[in-house]
Amino acid sequence: MTVPPVTPASRLANARDLASVGHGVRPGVVYRADAPSPGDEAPSHLEDWPPRTVVDLRGDSEKAHAHALGAVATIVDIPVLDDAALTGAQARETLMSLEVLYTHMTQGAPAAALVRAVHLVAEAEGPVLVHCSAGKDRTGVLAALLETLLDVPRAAVVADYVATGEHMHGVIERMMRGVTADFREAAMAQMPPEVFEAPAHAIEVVLDRWEAEGGAGAWFATHGGEADAVARLRARLLLS
Repeated sequence: MTVPPVTPASRLANARDLASVGHGVRPGVVYRADAPSPGDEAPSHLEDWPPRTVVDLRGDSEKAHAHALGAVATIVDIPVLDDAALTGAQARETLMSLEVLYTHMTQGAPAAALVRAVHLVAEAEGPVLVHCSAGKDRTGVLAALLETLLDVPRAAVVADYVATGEHMHGVIERMMRGVTADFREAAMAQMPPEVFEAPAHAIEVVLDRWEAEGGAGAWFATHGGEADAVARLRARLLLS
């Protein structure tokens, strides 16, 4: 993994405006990031901070404290994987392969959770932050879904996902705060390298799945999404 400059632990490492994807997406509406922590500095490169609504995609076991933005934003918990009913070897296989994990998020309870998140983004007022722990996997799939529903070209969707790879060193630094070097080394050694990367093939599996089901809009409807929600999303997020 290419190691970029260290991001200070007191600052979000993987935060950006969804509008950075280009293609007419309105800035200052949806931000994506790794998990905020108490005492974080405000990200100076985001237009309107703090967000008014936060969509937290993490599960209960990932939350060591009250949400860092709870005093300034409405926090909506949508644990994408908590209701997935993964156990034993199935859970390990899913979490060890990005392609398997992302495919899993396109079906069942995880898919319904992503659909709910889209509805919230479409209906919220003011800027919305969507995040998981690293801002890569659950957040990456949700961002790809939002962008695809906005007709952002596939190449740009993939490029936005891959851009997270540049920030993973800083993400890991934040996630591993307070642990010994030996513990960190042992924990990382148990995981395949791509877990700490953002390879194009991982998100392309999701895009292929949506295309096979008639497009992201058709997939969204199949999993409980309302057509009006897509219309509201487009009105809220597209410049024209």
